[in-house]
Amino acid sequence: MTSEVGAAQETGSGVSLTITKVAIAILGVGISCFQLYTGGFGVVEAYMQRTIHLMTLMTLAFLCFPTNRKWSAKTNAYIDLSLAALCLVIGVFLFFDHDRIVGREWYYGPMTHWDIIFGIMLMLLTLESARRVVGLALPVIALVFIAYCMFGSHLPYPFTIRTPPPKIFLDHMVLTPQAIFGVPVGVSATFVYLFILFGAFLERTGGGQFIIDFSMALVGRATGGPAKVAVVASTLFGTVSGHSVANVYGTGTFTIPLMKKMGYKAEFAGAVEAAASAGGQIMPPIMGAAAFIMAEIMGLPYLTICAAALIPALLYYLAVFSSTHVEALRMGLRGLTKEEVPPLMGTLKHGAHFFIPIALMITVLVMGYTPFKAAFMAIVALVVVAQFRKESRLSPRGFIETLIQGARNSIVIAVSCGCAGIVVGVLDITGLGIKFVTIVTELSMGIFPLAMILVMFSCLILGMGVPTAPAYIIAAMIAAPTLIQFGANPLAAHMFVFYSALLSAITPPVALAAYAGAAISGGNVMKTGIIASKLGFVKFLVPYMFVYNGAFLMMGTPTFIVWSFFTGMVGTIGLVVAMEGYFYARLSPLERALFALAGVGALIPEFYSDIPSLVLFGVLAWMNRKKKNLAASAAGA
Repeated sequence: MTSEVGAAQETGSGVSLTITKVAIAILGVGISCFQLYTGGFGVVEAYMQRTIHLMTLMTLAFLCFPTNRKWSAKTNAYIDLSLAALCLVIGVFLFFDHDRIVGREWYYGPMTHWDIIFGIMLMLLTLESARRVVGLALPVIALVFIAYCMFGSHLPYPFTIRTPPPKIFLDHMVLTPQAIFGVPVGVSATFVYLFILFGAFLERTGGGQFIIDFSMALVGRATGGPAKVAVVASTLFGTVSGHSVANVYGTGTFTIPLMKKMGYKAEFAGAVEAAASAGGQIMPPIMGAAAFIMAEIMGLPYLTICAAALIPALLYYLAVFSSTHVEALRMGLRGLTKEEVPPLMGTLKHGAHFFIPIALMITVLVMGYTPFKAAFMAIVALVVVAQFRKESRLSPRGFIETLIQGARNSIVIAVSCGCAGIVVGVLDITGLGIKFVTIVTELSMGIFPLAMILVMFSCLILGMGVPTAPAYIIAAMIAAPTLIQFGANPLAAHMFVFYSALLSAITPPVALAAYAGAAISGGNVMKTGIIASKLGFVKFLVPYMFVYNGAFLMMGTPTFIVWSFFTGMVGTIGLVVAMEGYFYARLSPLERALFALAGVGALIPEFYSDIPSLVLFGVLAWMNRKKKNLAASAAGA
């Protein structure tokens, strides 16, 4: 009898698994084809576009991410398929009732019983799908905001709000393009999906391996070569993937063992990969979902955001790159041998065609086309050029599997944006963003530097355990208006919030990118996070600099921008040397303090601080070089 029951359960699980696979394939191909069509021929009405996008990917979330990994496959299958079917039913309802929904007057138009029932279910499904995909942090934040919206009238000043009626709240959340189907999902449904799909095609055709081989050929033989390979590969890979943790696993599975083999400690190897991967989202020309959302929120061209992000991104990677170099010098580590590094010309010969779609994408963006049009054209170009080489050629089956993989890769961003939309909806309907300005102003006593520290700390807390896109959305709606109220340039304010939200990926106690790096390296999680924070210190400092002076954001005369970039590089190296305690030779505590002083002074984009700091840096560098030469002479004698 027991064996018969087991066989029946196994048969039931097999049927459920087959249904799940078929559903994933149909939905994955369908949503990818829909996104490609709208990318090439224009999006449909906003609420319709967002409904199709979110409800399809939310359905996929229930099919791809089990309810509980500890439960049996059969139990998970029943729950997952039921919730996926319910999600699909709600999507179909919203699709066929689209004209009525978009034509009704917000808050005053009549709501049907099905509007209320499906609306409540949709909010619960949004929270549950986010829990499955990104963990508890984001849905818990959303629940806290919902609770605040429902019970905020009972809180003391300045936290008191006027609680909206439940039907008005539900109307706002589900039947308007202001909350769950708001701007975050809108960006995911247009720009982001196609860039993720482009990354899936790049990986499928061998572009990911080409990036690693190209990085090895460029810097593999340099001092501490494996760490520099990690930095270069993560920069190139991350600017396409736009996701810190995915980037760590995408390149770290190769670079971290290589760093450990060459002598780097496990924690340092994991931290280098985490810090480099976390920087991919600030590196133009493709900066991940958050940058597209910023462009949409601010109403600025995406290229303006890219231009503003360029200098801070270069300074960030200079810091990470310099730290790996100094660490290699201090430990006496060599680079890879000639035999261990693929030849540059041979690598380019087999993979240079991967540069064509990326160059086309940048060209199309510069010509003024929309980002999703540029991504669509890049995908088409990539599929075409991949056919010219046997090793990168896509078969019909490979093409279909890539469409499905692109849909799978997009689930995280779409579901996160849907859940973040709940927070945005609460902020909109309660006016909490305005209250946050009041609270920060009172706590900081009107002192702008203190207000910036409070804002950065708030963004760091809001971003803990949350992907960058929803972390930025939440922080931008609350914190950016605060900085603008203090007089900051709007672009500088949003970039400040953007950088602050990114910090959570490498800052303990919840540092997802550092956790991923530690998981691969086998190092201590907290030590890895601390080292990653030290490597990424530019993210902590530069935002304060560009709020006070926009030269780092390409604002000002060309001469002053170039000068600020030069002094910024010197300042970054000065701070790296101070933190690592090594330049040409080991530094005394006094030398470290003076290098730190010179670094901070050079980072401040003002002539009165730049000149003395450059002189001090030059003198200290000369003295340290002389110290090394004397030590070498003494050793030779």
